[in-house]
Amino acid sequence: MDRRKALIVDDSQAIIDALGGAFEEAGYDVSSAMDGEEVFRKMASANPDVLLLDIYMPKLNGADVCRLVKAHPHWKKTHLVLMSSRISDREIDMYRRIGADEVLKKPLDPAAVVALVDKALTRKALAGHH
Repeated sequence: MDRRKALIVDDSQAIIDALGGAFEEAGYDVSSAMDGEEVFRKMASANPDVLLLDIYMPKLNGADVCRLVKAHPHWKKTHLVLMSSRISDREIDMYRRIGADEVLKKPLDPAAVVALVDKALTRKALAGHH
């Protein structure tokens, strides 16, 4: 089985380091991007299983990126996790409607995020979507 790949997108290097470290420890190949435009270059080269996406970013925000990824035939199966420190339940519903698989509130517990993603990817693999 190939190693699972995670792409972490946040304009905070500290969050990228924390999440990236946790995913690497769990055996993932990790890549990262700092803004919404860089995501697409990285998606093309990394082809991640999971995309962790900060909602409020320079250039393109997470909601825009989410819509574009889910509209892309090759990427729409990517497990997409949106993250934000300021988010209401109404916004969470809206993000789910545009295709987010998970919407998480910061501050995040990196180990818990990895566990959540692991479970989701295993479920998808068992369902035979991959």
